[in-house]
Amino acid sequence: MADKPGTGEPGATRDADRSIGALVSDATGNISRLVSLEIKLAKMEAKADAARIGKGVAGFAIVAVLAHIFVILLSVTVAFVLYEVAGLPGWASFGIVTLAYLLLAAAVGAYGIANFRRREGLRRTSLTTSRLTGILRGDIRPPGNSVDTTGASAPAAR
Repeated sequence: MADKPGTGEPGATRDADRSIGALVSDATGNISRLVSLEIKLAKMEAKADAARIGKGVAGFAIVAVLAHIFVILLSVTVAFVLYEVAGLPGWASFGIVTLAYLLLAAAVGAYGIANFRRREGLRRTSLTTSRLTGILRGDIRPPGNSVDTTGASAPAAR
């Protein structure tokens, strides 16, 4: 057990008359070792998380493939039900199912287009960038800098 905690290696005993330089050297070495151990721990945890994330993504990919197969088989089943129950010809039954998917795709596409049209882009970023460019060129005075050394009025910020 150490006489003074925090001096040197854990559990090591040292003499009481150590110089400040030796103490600083020990502290820097301990901090350096602690940082490297923390980095090593972070790498190990990240590697374990990456493996779990990979397995989760693979699971979702399998679910997506199975769901796609399900939708295809359900579509064929609905077409055959229309053929048997409604007495429609085979081409009409499959045509109705195909048309239903076409209408669904059109509705989802319209929803997507409407969302794209409502986007705002990078309005704030472009505004602050144009202001910064004006400040750097000297066209606009930065906020809080109301002292005018030339005697002319400063242009208003947009």
